[in-house]
Amino acid sequence: MMQEQPPIDTGKDILILLTGSWVNEETGEERLCPDACLVEGAMLLNPHWADAVTIIRVDYPRPRQPVIDLLDEDNQNAPTLILAADTKAHQEVEAEVNGRRIMTDPKAICRQLAASHGGSRPA
Repeated sequence: MMQEQPPIDTGKDILILLTGSWVNEETGEERLCPDACLVEGAMLLNPHWADAVTIIRVDYPRPRQPVIDLLDEDNQNAPTLILAADTKAHQEVEAEVNGRRIMTDPKAICRQLAASHGGSRPA
């Protein structure tokens, strides 16, 4: 079940993450997203990032309405980092959707967060 989302602070970067694991309907196996695991692991080592960004958690199945509302139906990836208007991009911005600069590569996301807010980043 989707968790209730906090109000979106447009003055902060927005980090979209999955709520956790999900069950593969074909095999019945519980699965994890390796990209989400990388970002979640980096956040555990850098807990101050959670205060520096607005975090939105979405369930694995699509459609992911909170992401559609912010971006569009074609950009429902998780993890996704949406940069605030005044945030300097320290990594290459992958796309601009509805006037919002986004990154979906988990290493780029972590490097961006470390450059903007300090802390450890992937090699």
